[in-house]
Amino acid sequence: MKTVGEWLQSAEGSLQPGKGERSTPPKRPQDPNQARQHHRRRRNGPFRKFHGQQQSVPPKPGVQPQQIAAQGPRQGGLRIYPLGGFEQVGRNCTCIEVDGDIYMIDLGLEFPDEDMLGIDYLVPDISALKGKEHRIKAILFTHGHLDHIGAIQHLLPSLHFPQCYGTKLTMAMARKRLDEEGLTSKAKLTSVAYGEKIRIGKVEVEFLRVTHSIPDSAAIALHTPYGTLVHTGDFKFDLTPMNEPPADFQRFAELGKQGVLAIIADSTNAAKPGTSLSESQISDTIYDLIRDAEGRVIISTFSSLLNRTQQIVDHAKHFNRKVFISGRSMLTNVELAQNLGYLKAPRGLIRKVSPGMSKLPDKEVLIITTGSQGEENAGLARIGLGTHRQIIVKKGDTVILSSNPIIGNERAVMKVVNNLHLKGATVKTNAELALHTTGHGHRNDLLMMHRLVHAKHVIPEHGEPFMREAHAEIARDIGYQENQIHMLVNGEILEFDPQGNARKSKQKFTVNDVIIDGRGSASEGQRASALSGIPM
Repeated sequence: MKTVGEWLQSAEGSLQPGKGERSTPPKRPQDPNQARQHHRRRRNGPFRKFHGQQQSVPPKPGVQPQQIAAQGPRQGGLRIYPLGGFEQVGRNCTCIEVDGDIYMIDLGLEFPDEDMLGIDYLVPDISALKGKEHRIKAILFTHGHLDHIGAIQHLLPSLHFPQCYGTKLTMAMARKRLDEEGLTSKAKLTSVAYGEKIRIGKVEVEFLRVTHSIPDSAAIALHTPYGTLVHTGDFKFDLTPMNEPPADFQRFAELGKQGVLAIIADSTNAAKPGTSLSESQISDTIYDLIRDAEGRVIISTFSSLLNRTQQIVDHAKHFNRKVFISGRSMLTNVELAQNLGYLKAPRGLIRKVSPGMSKLPDKEVLIITTGSQGEENAGLARIGLGTHRQIIVKKGDTVILSSNPIIGNERAVMKVVNNLHLKGATVKTNAELALHTTGHGHRNDLLMMHRLVHAKHVIPEHGEPFMREAHAEIARDIGYQENQIHMLVNGEILEFDPQGNARKSKQKFTVNDVIIDGRGSASEGQRASALSGIPM
């Protein structure tokens, strides 16, 4: 059975320049500071199940991309190529090459389709980086969701543990993933403050505050000798966010005035009109439901929505309710957030769910649980089935699903809702009340970002083809020409010349589906722990 390293060593078909001397970079032209939806996911070729390991399967004969013969490394220049996240929501990983040095942004996983039985998740195909590990200057993480950090424990060893950078909470969540595999001591994790500029090789990097559905989310600006690149990460512009400041509009505008060569921007909700709903509106709805509830309140949401969790805790305190936490990932994230100061509550208010909560009056109990996506082994589903060891739903309970079903999960969620109704609970969902909002900007959020940054080139990322095409249409509507909008797919290479023009290379890296399947021995990589999806 192959290990991850053996799989990478045997990978074939990747575009890989040979080794050689790097030339002196061109003169710096300017100061770097101025310069799941309705159809099936498009897969990166076939895949084969491989128990306990990653496994990549090459495309069918006849569809191999053009490859470059062995040669020295590219003599200077700027290139961008995605290894994931440009044909799907998830598996995010983008590489930026500056004079041969490689800067990676994110290393995420993707949850499988419902027909991928026995598969835990998919991770980026990094075989394009085989033999170039010494050129990787850094991995930069935008935020702590699994579709951006979830592959770190599987792929970091094969990348020879390059330096990793991110905001404090993001690095803490990455460290937790590495802890599960005993890899933390080998990793080099550095927390970076918003606005701090760090020199990494020839590039100056800064993290910019954005609002998303998890605290400490960031856009990343890379000031290269060829111009400034802005990667938005996952973002929305929430003017009334909860428990954190709004996005750094001023810095985005400053970058736009100084000159931005290209923006790599979130496309998830580009097809949706208007502006995304503010988190404050969700807080108001939850407040009203807790106020009006006569019995216990049970709230299910994503475990990573820590700002949402803070709102619930604040409302529980106001109405004199103790908060009981159910679900492994929820417990882990709440503990982590409390230790780092991202979740604040008086001592004794937040507790682990236990038989002792039955001693309290129902009016003084609030339970936060996992399972908002109908996962059969998660807390809410077991509560609905009556198989939860410590929570038995009863008449008078108010159950709140503070989430939207991810596409493909609708049937599972409705099954849970029906079971809860049959047991006498009052169930409230986002279908009838404002109980969830996206962390990704709608059309007007994207328009605002482009108006602020004024990038010369637009690269729509993070989304399936129809999402990215909707993003491209937004760019066209505000005057971008076709040679300024670059619709890449995973493995394609965008090259920039010294004058700031960009064109797609005739060559392409081979990018296959790489799966994590089952639990092997510790050396083969652990199976992913049960977590509550990726909020959208």
